[in-house]
Amino acid sequence: MTTHGNPPCGTARVFALGRTGLNLAIKQNGIACDNSEHMTRRRFWMWTPLAFAACTTNVHLVDPFPETIANVWRRTEIREVPASEAPDPVPRTTILKLWSAKYEGPGHIEARAYALQSSAVGLDLVQRWHPSADTVFINPGRYFVVVRWQDADRKALQDFIRDLQTRLG
Repeated sequence: MTTHGNPPCGTARVFALGRTGLNLAIKQNGIACDNSEHMTRRRFWMWTPLAFAACTTNVHLVDPFPETIANVWRRTEIREVPASEAPDPVPRTTILKLWSAKYEGPGHIEARAYALQSSAVGLDLVQRWHPSADTVFINPGRYFVVVRWQDADRKALQDFIRDLQTRLG
């Protein structure tokens, strides 16, 4: 049941919503409560930031490099690298985690995956990245991945990149 009438601070005005209080009658065990039980603006503004904070999610970082990719590439090495030792021009303050991995298959692949603070940082990196020979980069969401290869079969390399992008995207 909702009550309507004059707001607690006086007569109603069209743009006076900021000065009005909540005037809701709430049934509790079948009995309507009076205005002494209503939520005040102070309580509303005190709990609103907490409610928004509860809606945020923590970033869940997955290990980007599985043992096998595309059924032909086998991981031979993986390590976590400190952000201060990142070899690529990625802003150090935006790196949450950095992995480096090597794969053997129909060629050799070295890949680095940067877990970033936001996907906007990855988009900025894509726009500023300078291409180089035998190197490709992908940006699935919060990750930025740089893949370098030597003597790799083109089809197998495309499968590697597609599977990695599916895993992270």
